[in-house]
Amino acid sequence: MKTTKIIATMMTLSMLAAAFAGCLGGDEEEGTNCVDQDDPDKTTVSIGFLNPITGPLEPNAPVFTWSACEAANDLGEMYPDYNFVMVEQDSGCDGTIAAAAAQTLVDSGVYAVVGAACSGASMGANAILSAANIPMISYASTNPGLSSDADYPLFYRVVPSDAIQGPAGTDMMVDAGVTNGSLAIFHMTNDYGAGLGTAVKQAWTDAGHETCSIDMYAYEETNTDFSDIATQMAAASDCTAVYLSSYIKDAALILEALDDAGWTGHVFGGDGPAGEGIYDELADDALATGMVTTSPRAASTYGDFDARYDEGAPEGGIKIYDMTTYDATMMIGKAAVANPDDAVVGIEAMGVNYEGASGLLNFLDNGDVSGTGYDICSYDGTALTVTCDKYWTAEGGVQTTA
Repeated sequence: MKTTKIIATMMTLSMLAAAFAGCLGGDEEEGTNCVDQDDPDKTTVSIGFLNPITGPLEPNAPVFTWSACEAANDLGEMYPDYNFVMVEQDSGCDGTIAAAAAQTLVDSGVYAVVGAACSGASMGANAILSAANIPMISYASTNPGLSSDADYPLFYRVVPSDAIQGPAGTDMMVDAGVTNGSLAIFHMTNDYGAGLGTAVKQAWTDAGHETCSIDMYAYEETNTDFSDIATQMAAASDCTAVYLSSYIKDAALILEALDDAGWTGHVFGGDGPAGEGIYDELADDALATGMVTTSPRAASTYGDFDARYDEGAPEGGIKIYDMTTYDATMMIGKAAVANPDDAVVGIEAMGVNYEGASGLLNFLDNGDVSGTGYDICSYDGTALTVTCDKYWTAEGGVQTTA
């Protein structure tokens, strides 16, 4: 059983950002080294990094920064004749902002790009990067549409598509006792929220189930008032479970609104609201008690990065997609050494039986990975824990962690 305990005294996000200001470059096009890798006699490799420094995934950014920086440090030790420079730009979790950031990375002459996190940001950045023949490896974008190699060329990701998370979510809810006709699905209207919400409903109905009278509720990711839908949930006697295709901040607001309305059903979610960060957003941590989420699972991990995270990661950081950020950065750095003149060839060569922190990675023809299933994690707001004692695979369904 894997249990994550929350540190009682949390650093603020601004403190975290300050702590890592010297690790990666911000607006400077030349970037800033994670370590002192500025020997002029060495070959310099510039790696772009799209990080959601602002926007709805801002709480996750410090962990992404730390993970990418750890990879750059490791690359520098692994290849002592090279300087590895991370050129960080804010994706804003937004396609337009990410496109502008991508252009800055193109102008900076990066070899390839780590990111983005948000699916919409990856879509916006890909148009700019692919036109410049610069590949990107996303560490967190899961929208099913990104699987189209025709629409998003030179796009790779080390996380599985939400087309897979849909069936995982359905099996998770059935295992928890959600019955036919009792489920409502809340989803953001952005690329991530709509993609996952649709995948969950498709899998739910494919399994022979119906949703409740509310069916699907769509909202803008900037929405902060969920009182109306919460009141409707409380009045709908058939809606006793809800699936949140959300991020952490809006998930917390929804939990609070449902509680204010007197709704006492079962809450589920995907990887967006997953992780202990939900406790940072709730005024009453107990409201998360009983919530269950899925997040990509590392069936096996190679190297010592995961152990190092437990020892040295930023306090208050949200542990999710840390291993995939590390892997994406490492793959690009290794590719640059092996194939300095062709990033596409280099990355595709790396994506064959790559032994990463997040598991064994193999790129499909469209740049996807099939993944190794999803952890199923439950929340205890009184103990401030997230316990992942079950997991799901396409072959075995819901299983108990040994």
